[in-house]
Formats: sequence, structure tokens, C-alpha cells
Amino acid sequence: MKTEHAIHSGKHQRKHKKEFINVNNAERLISLAAGGMLLAKHYKHPLANPIKVLTGAFLVYRGLSGNCPLYTGLDKNSNETNAINTRVIFTVNKPREEVYRYWRQLENLPFFMSHLQRVEQKNDVESEWIARIPGGVGIIKWNAEIVKEIPNELIGWQSIENSTINNAGKVEFYDAPRGQGTVLKVIFSYHPPAGALGEGVAKLFNPLFKTILKEDIRAFKQVIEAGEVATIKGQPSGRK
Repeated sequence: MKTEHAIHSGKHQRKHKKEFINVNNAERLISLAAGGMLLAKHYKHPLANPIKVLTGAFLVYRGLSGNCPLYTGLDKNSNETNAINTRVIFTVNKPREEVYRYWRQLENLPFFMSHLQRVEQKNDVESEWIARIPGGVGIIKWNAEIVKEIPNELIGWQSIENSTINNAGKVEFYDAPRGQGTVLKVIFSYHPPAGALGEGVAKLFNPLFKTILKEDIRAFKQVIEAGEVATIKGQPSGRK
């Protein structure tokens, strides 16, 4: 009986802990940063701005504990979101092998993807990504790994476990009809960092994200077809 009670108690504790932590890692970091800034700004005269001080304290608690009482009341958990997918298909007037080689050199991606600041390849599989946060409020970093690769046909990658950004991507390469270059199918998938609310906002703005991706694709076509932007080999670059 004691053993059964202990097992039941352990399961209950694990379930309670899982339910208690209802804020994902990205939100926790943002809450800590925002709360810390509010407290640092008003700590000398807390009584002059009690609402801001309490808000800062709440955000710090939210970040440290991983629990949001508001989410608890709404039965929400920002660790449980559906992926938002964006897909673009386009053609470039270059041989498939050449297009694949350029894309496979991941450090080339920031030359045509405007939101990326830098991609550093650690080895043949692992890489570190640094992206600009929309609005110019800072940068965000995560590590990724290539999970599937077929030379000249497919590159698939995903962020590693517990990364700040949970995302994945895939590029497929096909010969265009009548030898007219290469067809690329690009798919980006990500989990919004703000739970159900963030998922709703992401779906609302997904057409905008797709427009940005299309602009990046247009830049890629310029890079690969006309060489308007440098590769990492030391050629002159049109981007600063």
C-alpha cells in the first residue's frame, strides 16, 4: 500500500510540476529582461511608481518560476503550441548542383535573408544562428543542426532541444523543366514563443512573414544569378 501510495504521490507531483510551469523558455527570458528593467528604473523610489514596481516584480517572478497565474486561470500553456509553416516555391537560372552548394554553405544565408545577422557553422552538422528581432529591439541566438541531407536534392535542419527559438526548415532542389535552371521548395516552420496568444498573432501576420520570405528569395536570385552580393569567399558585398 505504501509503495502504491508513493507511486501515486510521485505521479501527482510530476503532473503538478508540469502544470505549474506554463511559460516557455523564450517568454521567461523576455519576462526577466522586462521585469529587471522596470525594477532597476524605479527601485530608488518604489512608492512613486508602485504599479510599475509590482509589474516588474511579477515579470521577474514569471521568468524565474516559469509560472503565469493568468495562463493558469485561462488554462493556457505556452509550451504547447502548433507550428506555423511558411512555404515558397521558386526557380533560379542556375544548375542544381551550384544552387545546392551555395545554400549548403549556411554562412551565406545572411547575405540574402534580411532578418539574419550571422550564421556560424560549428561543424558539418551544427551551427549557431543570430537573428535581428523585428523593430530593432535586439538580437536572438539559437543553435541548429542538419537532420537530413541528400546532396544536390535536400537540406533539412532544426533548432536543437531547449533552444530559445523552436524552428525547423527544409529546402528541396529539383531540375527545372527543359533545363531552365533549378526549382527550389523552401519551407520554414516555427513555434511562436508566446503560446496560444502568440500563435494567433503569428497566424494573423503569417502573410507578412511570407512576403518577407519572398523578398529574401528575390535577393537570393540576385545573389546566385547575377552575383550582386558576395559569398563568404571575400568578394565585394552589396550588403552592410
